[in-house]
Amino acid sequence: MKNYALLLFSLLLLPLSSQAQKTPVSKNLVVKDDTLSGEKLRDFQTLTQQKVTEFQQYLSIISDPTQSDEVRELAIENAQLLFLPDARMQVGMVKKQTLVKEYPLSIYLRRLKNLEKKYFEVAITFYDLAMVGDWEKTQAGYVTTATYFQHFKGKGKDGRIAYEDKTIKQLDVDLRNRKDPFYEEHRWTVLLGNVRVTEVEPKKSAL
Repeated sequence: MKNYALLLFSLLLLPLSSQAQKTPVSKNLVVKDDTLSGEKLRDFQTLTQQKVTEFQQYLSIISDPTQSDEVRELAIENAQLLFLPDARMQVGMVKKQTLVKEYPLSIYLRRLKNLEKKYFEVAITFYDLAMVGDWEKTQAGYVTTATYFQHFKGKGKDGRIAYEDKTIKQLDVDLRNRKDPFYEEHRWTVLLGNVRVTEVEPKKSAL
């Protein structure tokens, strides 16, 4: 059995946010510098890729019914810290046609955990590295998008695949001076945003 519990706590100890850059601010927390160099922006592209990878690891843990309830709940809690508070997640499924639904991120993560009631075994894996676009300057900071590639497989009690697909998802990325949710101090911080389904490729028909 994969040691997801060890992986989870290793990820929690990995200070991804420590790569964020502190921002000069006045005593009233007014930003003095709202522009980053090209080198710093490239660093934040790398950090974004790492955060998407971290989120993917949490999804694998949450969906795995062999993990303890405590570990899965901790994964849900920490996955949400990677995102903006109002982030939403789209999910796609193909039966006779592609069906896309959208949920608040917290609801999506809870539904993901509860898939154990529908499938005897669930596996979510990821292929290829997440692709992060170039940053676009905004009044508040910078924005971009990241794309990741997900493989979902659900099995029944007989061990046969009940449903399987490959999905391409694109998520919003927001970089600005804010209170970092991990370190609770103002700094340049990346948070993930809404996640959209861009393509669903069915591998097997649902039973």
